Amino acid sequence: MSSALEELEEKVAELQKQNEILGMENEMLADYLQRDADRVASGEDADESYSDMPSPQEKGKKQQVARGGRQGQQRHVRLPTSLTLEEKFRIANQEVEALNRDIEQTLKTSEQNLDILRALMEETDIRTAEVKRDAYEFRRDIVVGAENPRTGKTMAEKVLKYMEDKLTQKDMLINKLLMKNQAYKIAIKKSDNAYKSKQETGDDLQYIDFHQLQIENQQFVQKIEEATQELLDLKRRSGRTVKILNNMKKKLSSLTTEAKFLEDEIKERKAMLAKTEHDIVKIVEEKEGARKELRKLRAQSRQTSEMPQVVDYVSQKAEEYELEAQKRNWTRKVELAETAAKRIRAALRKASFKSDDAAVIASPRCPALEELARTCTEEWPTFRLANE
Repeated sequence: MSSALEELEEKVAELQKQNEILGMENEMLADYLQRDADRVASGEDADESYSDMPSPQEKGKKQQVARGGRQGQQRHVRLPTSLTLEEKFRIANQEVEALNRDIEQTLKTSEQNLDILRALMEETDIRTAEVKRDAYEFRRDIVVGAENPRTGKTMAEKVLKYMEDKLTQKDMLINKLLMKNQAYKIAIKKSDNAYKSKQETGDDLQYIDFHQLQIENQQFVQKIEEATQELLDLKRRSGRTVKILNNMKKKLSSLTTEAKFLEDEIKERKAMLAKTEHDIVKIVEEKEGARKELRKLRAQSRQTSEMPQVVDYVSQKAEEYELEAQKRNWTRKVELAETAAKRIRAALRKASFKSDDAAVIASPRCPALEELARTCTEEWPTFRLANE
């Protein structure tokens, strides 16, 4: 059961493919017949291949002859409903040629439309540039230039002069365009007269002339393509050159900044070097002066033998420092003793003068204080003489 279904599906698929092929052939044949009918309706001759192709009536006659002269016996003859492979091939070739012609015609029409659109775009760009220029001139000459600096209003004289100048320019442009138009009309008339004279004299262009023009046209087209390719290459090179130039400008700017920084640093270093050299010269001069002073002092020391020695001077200074330290110590000790004496005197003044109280007060004596007072009394004259 399943195999039978698969076979039926395969048969249905094959029939569908055959139907699609027959549908395409029918469409092609309908287009061919429609185009042939249009040619016949417009008064053109039928195509040779189609005239060579046997018509259905001729096929019917051939079949009747092949049946052995039974045409008189049978009234109704069955007409053929299919085409041979040769007929299909001829029709397909003619349809392909017709499609190629249609494609070429469409390309030509598209190129013409593109040329027209390019011309319109160029005209629009030119008109836009003119309008921008007129707006700029009007702003420059009227809005800004014609303003009265005292009142702040636009002066009518300049506006009228501007309008008159513009109208004069438009009139000149119109006259120029009229002259060009007249020249073009004269050239067209001359060309028409030359064409008519050539037609009258029979000096028409032959096939070889058109062929030569086509060859020249192809050569010029090839040259234009080469020039276009060269222009594209030059544009690419120009873009790369501009990019490299921008990079080099950036590098130059950075190097210029670095060079300026180095120049400033060199100036600072030179100023520091000059200052250092000046200080060195000054130090050398001071050194020479010190040497001269030293020589002078040495000469003086040789002349006077009674001058003290350096060792004596150093020992005397050391002794002076020691005595100063002892003086400070003894001064501190004297201050402490005087403070203690003041406290004792104050305590004695507050004490009563009774005999029993005097004995009590005299009994607690301070041995350290008495020793300090005695030492100060004994060594003070010696220390005083040493300081003097």
